Amino acid sequence: MVIRHEDLVGTFEQKKALVAQFNLMDDTFFSVVLENRGACEYLLTALLGKPIKVIENKTQYSIRNIQDHSIVLDAIVEDEKHNLYDVEIQIGDKKNHERRLRYYHTAIDWSYLEKGKDYSDLPELYMIFISDFDSFDLNKNHYEIVQYVKGTDREYSSGIHLLYYNTAVQDGTDLSALLQYLKKSEAENNNFGALSQQVKYHKIQNEGVDTMCKAVEEYAKDYAKEYGLVQRNEGIIEGKIKGKIETIKSLIDDGMPLDKALKHTKLDMQTYEKYCEKNQ
Repeated sequence: MVIRHEDLVGTFEQKKALVAQFNLMDDTFFSVVLENRGACEYLLTALLGKPIKVIENKTQYSIRNIQDHSIVLDAIVEDEKHNLYDVEIQIGDKKNHERRLRYYHTAIDWSYLEKGKDYSDLPELYMIFISDFDSFDLNKNHYEIVQYVKGTDREYSSGIHLLYYNTAVQDGTDLSALLQYLKKSEAENNNFGALSQQVKYHKIQNEGVDTMCKAVEEYAKDYAKEYGLVQRNEGIIEGKIKGKIETIKSLIDDGMPLDKALKHTKLDMQTYEKYCEKNQ
């Protein structure tokens, strides 16, 4: 989506038109809506099929200094039983989602296990991955990954629950309707409780629209600062690094090794990996 600076700071109707384009599969809009505890409880309860009482929820939560490799979680939630829920939104890119979640749950464990605590103090952790593609191409919109001791029906549990959802497969169920709502997020749809209320608030009401536009602008500033991108009055555009990344991709597609492509574009490996991780 192309975001113009004048849309972010213009009239209410301009800003409203901008926000109308967003849906809950956009991580910025998702994060703003999920800052509301009621919306967060509604979504988790509907996805998991059991009541969830949230005591703390954070969006765009950064975990830094994991072996010099930082991550930003779309939403991390704690319930009244101190279980944790990491909710991640993914659009388009199917690559490495299994290993991405593996790394994320390692980072979360590292972050939440205080020094001197026992491993038994690690909470139950639900890794919830919501994508616009069927991760396993089995024509299902919901997968739960369960481990067993080989050759037996005994379940192995480390306290990690891996749950995949997608908007690509429609099967007529209530869950499917919810997932399609995440994809469309119409302001006039009131079928999804507190989640619908927050979507309507941020798409229609003046204060909510302003909050959303400010979040987009802050995200753009952080993104520009993090990756050396250029921000101009006529629009928030990607600068030299993105251009170099695109050149690298083209060179690799033409058969050039990554190290030579990096040398050709004069981009260092650390910057390349950092950009790719942010955009995976």
